[in-house]
Amino acid sequence: MDSEQRPDGPPEAVTSRTAVAAPARILVTYATRHGSTAEVAEWIAQELRDAGAAVDVAPVVAGPRVGDYQAVVLGGPMIMGWHKGARRFLRAHAGTLATVPTALFITAASLTETGEDAIDGIPVVKDPWLVKELRTPGKPTRKERYARPDHYLKAAREAAPDVRPVSVAFFAGSLDLTSMNLLEKLFIMLVIGATPGDARNRKAVRQWARDISPKLHGA
Repeated sequence: MDSEQRPDGPPEAVTSRTAVAAPARILVTYATRHGSTAEVAEWIAQELRDAGAAVDVAPVVAGPRVGDYQAVVLGGPMIMGWHKGARRFLRAHAGTLATVPTALFITAASLTETGEDAIDGIPVVKDPWLVKELRTPGKPTRKERYARPDHYLKAAREAAPDVRPVSVAFFAGSLDLTSMNLLEKLFIMLVIGATPGDARNRKAVRQWARDISPKLHGA
């Protein structure tokens, strides 16, 4: 006879439940002049979705609710400084963006190769189609000094000093002089010395998005 008394009836069924975590909600938002940056944002969003995130894409002018997301990617073009819409968004939401994983991307017509992979401790990624070596090593020209990564990033750092991006990417953009006013044209030709045309590197954009995906998930 068993020493333990067994209750009448069949043993209670044991079920195991595995909790399924909801996908991270990520906002990809952007400022743009003529639409090309919007396409870059979409390329980034698709890669993040492929990695399992729930991603919304919206221009900064739409006023997306940053507090609804676990991570944010913000981008904009560099013409006469980083797009003011991107800077305003960064400044307005600095408190929230300082508490969630945030990544920045900047599209530009030129970027001087400085050999650094971080600025003030912030990782930077440079599109190989965009970077240019110094014509004379150790003697940068005025144009080359202007196009340094640290100069491009300065505006973003000043707008929100407490926001420390998990990564900042510099990508080649699309330059259409016919859509610019006279002052912008002169600036591009005389200060930047860039060549008009669509130089966007989809492969580099998608690779960056894949690389930052774990950082945006907090991994």
